[in-house]
Amino acid sequence: MIRWEEVSERLEQSATEEILPELPPVSEESAVLEAPSRDTPPLASEASSQPPPQPQSGKSISWLRLAYSAVFLLAILSIFTFWSEVGGQGHLDLMPWYTKMICVLVSAWCCVRLTAGMVEEPSVWNRRTVAWLAGLILISFTMAAITFYYHLHEETDQPDSDENTATAMTPKSPRMLRSFAE
Repeated sequence: MIRWEEVSERLEQSATEEILPELPPVSEESAVLEAPSRDTPPLASEASSQPPPQPQSGKSISWLRLAYSAVFLLAILSIFTFWSEVGGQGHLDLMPWYTKMICVLVSAWCCVRLTAGMVEEPSVWNRRTVAWLAGLILISFTMAAITFYYHLHEETDQPDSDENTATAMTPKSPRMLRSFAE
């Protein structure tokens, strides 16, 4: 059985045993830190202490392009599957091909740009990702409206012609009544 006192003692011992690097001695002149004003340009020593941002290497960009292509193809498949399941395959069959193609390609492009905004920016939720998510939601509502239009304007299964109408007959003589009874 583990006692919590033993665990906390072990943690305290390991924390005190960590070796920290020694800091160089601080002179009195450098001990007073002044915040630089915004009007003065940074000193040459301050500018050189911060490394300039490194551009991405060509190898990582090619991997990103491959990943974005995979996201695009996966988005096309998942959007078609989701749209046929939610909207109904019958309604999709009534739509022209170019309507479906435009909606799916725009939606997949929004998915790729949303992913790129998440990968290329330091924080996941930023202005780019919110904009592309809004575009994705907008195209989703457009796809729903198109599906609803075709739902309202689909042809009924019952024909409008009078091919199967019933006809009433009345016999004129009592003899005919007997023939119907037999």
